Parts: sequence; C-alpha cells; structure tokens
Amino acid sequence: MAEILWGQKLKQMNGAGDIEAENLNPAPNRIAVGPWSDLALHTIGWRAFQDLCSQICEVTLRRPVEIFREAQDGGQDAVFLIPSDDPAGAPIGTVQCKHTSDAAKALRTSDLNAEVDHVRELVANGQANTYVFMTNMSVDAGVAMEIRTRLLELGVRKAHILGRQYVVRTIRGSARLRALVPQVYGLGDLTSIIDERITQQSRALLDNWIPKLKTYVPTRAHRDAVRAIGNHGIVLLLGNPSSGKSAIGAIISTIASENPNNTVLALTSPRDFEAGWNPSDPGRFFWIDDAFGSNQVREDYVQDWTSAFAKLRAAIGHGNRFLLTSRKHIYEAARRRLGQRNLPLFADGRAVVDVGVLTAEEKAQILYNHINYGSQSQSWKSSVKPHLGAVAAVDEFLPGIAERLGDPNFTKSLAPREASLVRFMREPREQLIDTVNALEPVLQAALILIYVHQGAFRIIGFDPEAAAAVAELTGCGLPQIQDAFADLKGSFLKASGSGTGTMWTFAHPTISDALTEILSEKPFMMAALLRGATIDTVLDNFICEGSQDIPNALTIPASLNDTLVERLARTPDEAERTWSLFIFLAYRASDAVFEKLIRLDPDILKRKTWETTVIANSPKLVTHARAYRARLLDDDLRERAAVSLESAAADEFDLSFFDNSAMLELIPAERLVRLGMSLRIQRLPELEDKISEITDSADLDDDPESHFEKIGNALTKLENLDVDDRGRELINEARREIKRSIQLLEERKEERDSESDDDSDWSHIVTASAVEAPAPTKPAKTTTRSIFEDVDSA
Repeated sequence: MAEILWGQKLKQMNGAGDIEAENLNPAPNRIAVGPWSDLALHTIGWRAFQDLCSQICEVTLRRPVEIFREAQDGGQDAVFLIPSDDPAGAPIGTVQCKHTSDAAKALRTSDLNAEVDHVRELVANGQANTYVFMTNMSVDAGVAMEIRTRLLELGVRKAHILGRQYVVRTIRGSARLRALVPQVYGLGDLTSIIDERITQQSRALLDNWIPKLKTYVPTRAHRDAVRAIGNHGIVLLLGNPSSGKSAIGAIISTIASENPNNTVLALTSPRDFEAGWNPSDPGRFFWIDDAFGSNQVREDYVQDWTSAFAKLRAAIGHGNRFLLTSRKHIYEAARRRLGQRNLPLFADGRAVVDVGVLTAEEKAQILYNHINYGSQSQSWKSSVKPHLGAVAAVDEFLPGIAERLGDPNFTKSLAPREASLVRFMREPREQLIDTVNALEPVLQAALILIYVHQGAFRIIGFDPEAAAAVAELTGCGLPQIQDAFADLKGSFLKASGSGTGTMWTFAHPTISDALTEILSEKPFMMAALLRGATIDTVLDNFICEGSQDIPNALTIPASLNDTLVERLARTPDEAERTWSLFIFLAYRASDAVFEKLIRLDPDILKRKTWETTVIANSPKLVTHARAYRARLLDDDLRERAAVSLESAAADEFDLSFFDNSAMLELIPAERLVRLGMSLRIQRLPELEDKISEITDSADLDDDPESHFEKIGNALTKLENLDVDDRGRELINEARREIKRSIQLLEERKEERDSESDDDSDWSHIVTASAVEAPAPTKPAKTTTRSIFEDVDSA
C-alpha cells in the first residue's frame, strides 16, 4: 500500500527522477498569488530538516515513518523506514534524507557512496523495494539519473531522487503540512499563499510575526491547541511570561487565514469580541491575546467575560473559532472571580492547554533556532556553542528568553561562559532589568513613553500631557524620543500600521513588567509619572501603599497620596473610566486615599457606569459599601444601594452579596430580616415556576447549566443559613427541578444541532491525522551528535 501511494504521488516524475514536472496540490481550488518563492531550507539545521522530511513522508504516505538510523559519520543525513500495511510485517521502503547548510550546494553522484553497503543490507532484508533520496540540495537531472541507476543495480526496485524543488513544492501545496511544520512560513515569501483579501485583513497580525515564524518549533502544546480548536471550537493557552503563548496564537491564526472563507481578527479584549462577532459570518477566527489582562488581572475584563461567554458559545455554534491566551497567575485570579460563570470548557480543563511543558528535544530545537536565526555574530555563536546544551537543559527554560539570547541587544554584557548563559535563562527578569537599565537615556525614555500610554503609543492621538511629563522626567526632547523607537524595533518594540497611523507597542509584556520594577525603585520618577501618565495607566497599573498586594502593579508611596487624589478627582465622567475608577476605589486604594477623594468630591459616588451580571461583583456597590463603613455615604445613595440589593435577591434570586458583610450593611437591619423571611416564605415556594420560566426562554446556544447558576448559588447560601425542615425540602425540590430542566435543555439542544448543517470547514487546520503527534520513532542505534553542531554555520 505504501508503494502504491508513493507511486501515485510521484507518477508524474520522469525516468531521470526530475521533479520539475510534478504538481502536488491537495487543494486545487486554492490559488497562490505572488512570485515563486524558494525556501531557505539550508538555514533550518540538520535536525529540523529531518523532522520536515518525516512530516512530508507522513503527508505523502498518509502514515508516519520511523527513524532507523541517524548519521554516525558526521554527515547530515538520516534514514527512515516506510512501514507496510501489516503492523507485524517488515518495513518495505526506505527514505534517505540528507541536509546541507550550503545554499548553493548541488547533489553529486558520490553522495551515495557512503550508503552503498547500507543499501545492500536493506535490500537483503526486503526493506528497500522503494528507496527515496530526499535532500535540500538542488538536483540536476543527469545526476538524478546516475544515482537512480546505481540504486537499481544495488537491488532497489523503485528509486526516487527528490531535491529542494520537490520539497518546496510539497510545502507550498499542502496546508496540512504547513500546519504540522509551521516553521516554513518564515523561510520565504509564503505569504503569497494567503489570498489577497485575507492578507489585507490580517496584515497587522502577520507583519509582526512572519519574520519570527522561521524560528518556531511545533511543540506538543501546539498540537494540543489545534486539537482543542477542532474538538471544541476554542482553546485557552496558559503559560508564564515568555513561554510562547503568543507565538502559538500567531501560528494558528496564520494557518487559519489560509482558508479564503475565514476572517482572522486579532482582538485585545472581550468587548472587542462582542463588537466584532457577526452571527451571519461563520468563518471568523478570533485571536485574543492576554484575554484577562496583560500584566495583572483586569477586573473589567473579568466582568465583560461573564456576559461575553454566552455570546462566545453561540458564536462557536455558528462556526466561529477562538484562541485565547493568558498568564497562569492572571487566569487563576480571573477563574476565582468568575466562579461558576466561567466557560465550562475552561472550568473543567477540556479546552485549556499548558504551553510551559516542553520536552528536552523541543527545548534544544527552540534554542537552536533562535541562535541560528538570531542576529548574533558568527564568532559569538561559535563561542557559546559548547554551552548551549546546558542552557537547553535548564528546568526553567523559556522560549522567549531563548529568543533574547539570539539578540545582541540583550547580551551586550553577557560573558559567553556556561555559568553566565545558564543564569541568563534561569533569572530572566533580573537580566532584563539589567539590560533596560543599561540602555541609553533616550532609549529608556522611549520605553517609558510607551509605558505611560498603557503600552500602546499612537503617532497621532497620544496624550500630550503624558508625553510632556516623560520628556521633562528624562531630559530628552519628544522628537528625539520618538526617533528612538526605530532603534528599539524588533527587540524591545514592535510597530503596526504605517505613517501617521503607526502604533508602537512592547515586543513582549515582560518589558512592561521590568519597567514597573525599575520605576518602583526610583521614587523621584514616581511623582512625575503619577502626574503625567494617562489616567488609564494610573487606574489599571497602580496601587496604593497599604492596599492589597497585586502582582506587577506599581505601588504609589503614601507620600504621594495628595498627588494621586488630585489625579483621581480629574477622572473623566465616562462610563468606561468610571468603571475603572470604581474598581480602583474598591480594591486598589488605601483607606487614606479613599477617604480623601470622597471628602474632596462626594459626587464621584453618584456617577453612572455599567451593571454587572452578578451583583456582588459590582465595583460601584463595593465602593458604596466601603464608603458607608467610612461614614461617607449619604442616606440617598445608601437607600438606592439597598434597593438594588433587595431587588437582585427578590427578583433574580441573586444572593451573591450574602458573603460580603460590608454590602449586607447597606441594607438596614430590619429590612434585611424581612428580606430573609420573604425569601423563605414567598420566593422558595415560587422557585419551581421561576425555573420553568427560565427553561422555556433559555437560549440553546448557551450552556444549559449557565441559566441556573444564580439560583443554584442562592440555594447553597440559604441552606447554609440553617433554614427549617420545610425550607430544606423546598431547596431539594428546586435542585431536582433544575436537574430535570438542564436535561431537557440538553435534549432540545441535541435535537436542534442534529438538524442543522455546519458548513464551516476547518479541515485545513484540523484533521484527525494532522493533529496527532507522530508515532514514537525508533531511537538511533548509536549517535552522540549534538543538535547544536551546525548552529554557527554560515
């Protein structure tokens, strides 16, 4: 069977083994636009080329090959065996792959000499009926004829010589192969494969990532992410800073953009999704990086997701797909806040992938790629080559730090010794802080300017007060600072858009983390930043000394309380800014700052902002509760707050605030007692009707259990209040009714889904065979060869 498949794929080859006439394209309706592109296969290293060859064989033969022998003579080649149909049978074919780091090198007849004895052995064992010689060298037709004739003389029945042109053409013709080996996107002008419409729509996304794709290594996390999207329509990638979450997101988004029916949207917040979702467009792929906040959990994002998750589930049902990323500690904080309102696929881990788990081979290949493709000098690469194995073996290895090792901007003071290199990987935060501190003042000023603009500086539309404050603080003129952006591009900064529409952002969120720590240790800078930073930066990134600790937040010393209060009092009275202000007052402000601000401007408490799905999460009501305890809430506002809480309990059966003693105090004691009696005497007996009402009006695109979360939580809280026997009986009856209603909704949803057709096609990303990891390969018989052997090749 393997021989038949191979023959079918290669039947257009001529007798000399020339592959120029062949045209393998599994998707004939796809039209590649743009110039013919050669791929820099000589730059990927011998190990990566072996992996590429094995994946080409899998795509061509529809089965994984097994490595039989790696080169033992210093050559850059390996041998794979083609399995037979019978699992117990001997392999029936052999694939010899040979790599060179010389872009101009052509295959010679003598290149087969070292393998003659081995070919005879394979023929004798019946393992070389088919013999394929695959290389990244160019192949002359005459040489291919000579090698093929020699193989036939040695007993091979079918011989094929496949050179660089064949490999390139196979890559260009198979989206599935590119999904398995996405590194090839960065080896040439493969953006021409993506049709013009998609290229334009995702240009901002691709422009920053295409140059980095050649360093990408498809890890198990990559395959798990693709599998999750195929099975569930969504995946959440979790990892520590620099673990490679965004790289996987960019790769999979790029692959998704190849389908002409897809629209790839790179978003920054759940509110962007709600604005960008179109129920009539089933081909949208949403990539939402740092979905719950970049450097720390964003309370507004968490709240937005509580309502957006319902629409997200509906969007998946309509054929949309989602990829979200988050730092582990930020998602854990968000998960606790979301509680049962979390997306079920995230809550039970079915659509969550930890990108931080890497094998030793994956670490080594990642490090190899970043050093090989990095901008370090050849002499530097040669000097560190003996120590790279130790760096790759570091338990705390991070892909993002490996990338920095390949960039001389981050290693100017790094000695090329094993101890220094290992420390660079183990202590990346300290190394980055040292690097930023060592930058020229104007370059530091450029980073600070972006920092005070929430990590996104627009050439047109920046905050002039914030910019003036940075210029005054650093002693650098604003034009000089902006000119410095270009010097930081590619290492510390990235740019999207062009001309006056250019927006500058940090190349990685860890740079913002480093600036936070640097600035926190320089009190003289804090005052200037507090006065000059945008109000959004202050509200989202700062906390008061003496308030609760929030990781990666910049602490404002108590000596600057008056300055902070002055800035907070000037927060614009807009729904979004007021929301952030209430979050700051509820969770980030010290008692001294809170009381000073409310005494200065009591009307702040009267501002309007968004409501929350669960009332206990309302930052406005939490702020009101804090003000009441400080005796700063007037009677009218207390009454309004009490009515809101009572209505939530009586009308929505939302008792979430029962766990918050400060919020309970907003309801006068006698009314709180009446509320409790009403819930027991009136609301509990009516729950069956309420549950039926919810069931009848439920949206089948939502998760069935989500409709009854408030009631379920309320039942638990009432039970904890030690109600009487009749009350416990009513609670148990309500739970049984909820269970029946959930089952009924699941049946309705299953019946509806069985009648609908999903026309969305994601097979170019996800097919059963494409997402599976290759079968375990047979280990090489003997090899001591280092993957870093040719890392310093020209």
